[in-house]
Amino acid sequence: MNIIVQTRRLIVREFTPREEILLVNLYRDERVTQFVNKRTEDETLKQFAEALNQYKDKSGLGRWGIFNPADGDFIGVCILKPADSDPTRIELGYVLNPEYWGIGIATELSKALVFYGFEDKGLTEICACTHPENLASQNVLTKAGFARDGNVFWHGADLPFFRICR
Repeated sequence: MNIIVQTRRLIVREFTPREEILLVNLYRDERVTQFVNKRTEDETLKQFAEALNQYKDKSGLGRWGIFNPADGDFIGVCILKPADSDPTRIELGYVLNPEYWGIGIATELSKALVFYGFEDKGLTEICACTHPENLASQNVLTKAGFARDGNVFWHGADLPFFRICR
């Protein structure tokens, strides 16, 4: 398995084929899907298969699992990849298990992904969007250095838009 980034409290790495149930169970939790598009189990499995397939292109961009280095616990999923709504932009995103909310993991993750994108992948801009009511994620993005830049119609809704430039 290919590790993308590692910090003291998290490992971001490619999923293995047998870990699809982790993503399915994450999206079954209604607390998790409060601010993200709800998916059927089939849609989640398709998204997982697409992630595994993207690893083959060796771009170093994609959808990855987030794990606790201390015990291997599944923390969540993140992306740093061309945005589905605008493939000319690189989007950062994450979904965490609730037991990892409110302890700085999302900020640590976002900062690590920004560093990886700029330093390892040579990106010059990274974008993100949040649900209008998800003030916690908006705060995370701000703490990670993103600036609010109006709204954007992504993922089928008008959403607060954030970006950070190198």
